[in-house]
Amino acid sequence: MTPPLFVPPASLRELRPAVTRECLRLENRLLRFGVVRGQSLLLAVSGGGDSTALTVILALLAPRQDWRLHACTVNHGLRAEADAECEQVRRLCAALHIPHHLRHAPVRDMARAAGTGLEETARKARYALLEDVRRQTGCHWLLTGHQREDLCEDQLMRLLRGTGWPALGGMPACDQERRLLRPLLPLSGKELRQWLTEWGVPWSEDNSNNDPAFLRNRLRHTVLPLLERENPAYGESASRLWQLAQLDAAYWERTLDAALALTPWQQTEDGIILPRALLRAHPPAVRLRLYLRALRHLNRRHGGQARAERLLALDQAWQEGRGNTRFQFPGGLVAVLRGGAVTFGTTPPDQK
Repeated sequence: MTPPLFVPPASLRELRPAVTRECLRLENRLLRFGVVRGQSLLLAVSGGGDSTALTVILALLAPRQDWRLHACTVNHGLRAEADAECEQVRRLCAALHIPHHLRHAPVRDMARAAGTGLEETARKARYALLEDVRRQTGCHWLLTGHQREDLCEDQLMRLLRGTGWPALGGMPACDQERRLLRPLLPLSGKELRQWLTEWGVPWSEDNSNNDPAFLRNRLRHTVLPLLERENPAYGESASRLWQLAQLDAAYWERTLDAALALTPWQQTEDGIILPRALLRAHPPAVRLRLYLRALRHLNRRHGGQARAERLLALDQAWQEGRGNTRFQFPGGLVAVLRGGAVTFGTTPPDQK
């Protein structure tokens, strides 16, 4: 019989008081996000330090809330060590009495067929498989191990892409539409690994995280260290920016809901029309976010992300009263100005 991977802490009382407090804060975050007593949660566990810490913490918290845990590991087939890492996760879950689900994704073949990069292909395949497992197991939420260093990298990547505010603040901790939670975002990855060391819990290090071919790795190993030398508390500053962004995002969602309640957009089989009366009633800050909401609504089917420069150009054209003007957006989406209204869809109105 394979020996247990480790002897897990039996309860929060076995942890240092400071660590216990952080675990209880994490529990409160989950409750605020809408996780309720007795629900089932799926943990995305790669075997790295972040997802391993998430798994141990949730195993300690689950009895308090009667949460039923499942774990899923996706093997992308990109590294020779992947099989051993999946086995380590299986043993971790066995020690914590958590059902473990293993899925495989032939990422190289998928990327070749789709003509996309390995990183993008792996991410899409991973989330698709995780969502399948979430549904199959009847889990209410999917939890990932993203932490504060991931947030710092995400903010820089969004800045480079030209993302506007408040999305510039970084990935949300709670994505209701995708049933996705990232409860570790306020915590440092270094801190999480320190806890694992104290608990005697092993984890895996993915060597591909050092590959400079990927933008995220270049930011992690070159740009972030420079910023931290200028400000050793850069991570805390990024976290505060993220908190402000979440507050502003919630405000803008309420503002747009109110605007659309007064003057609804017109949804057709092919797209969305923002009528002239709706756009004329609001300043540029609201109009830009109305454009973005329409694109995101359509992007559920078509994918892609809108850049701030294109949204600004679209609004400038609207302000100038240009007619029959067309703007292309990612995912094959098009915005057409006509009669003071803006129509978003995949086929321009004059080509139907």
